[in-house]
Amino acid sequence: MDQATIVGYALGYIVTISVIFLMYLPSLITFVLLLLSAGAVQLVILLLKAVALVAVRSLARLPRRRAGDKLAPH
Repeated sequence: MDQATIVGYALGYIVTISVIFLMYLPSLITFVLLLLSAGAVQLVILLLKAVALVAVRSLARLPRRRAGDKLAPH
């Protein structure tokens, strides 16, 4: 096998891999965009949980007064 044949086979393999990559590129882009949007949704849910937790904790710290809690003077 001479060098020209080896170079021809290598070039054929490189072209074939490039064509396969380009053929699957739209599905790869779609998959990456789905992963990014799923991550963004998880981030928004995490932020909403944090805001809800802060709101609940701040409401729990408020003093609660009822009408019958005051002591009657003697």
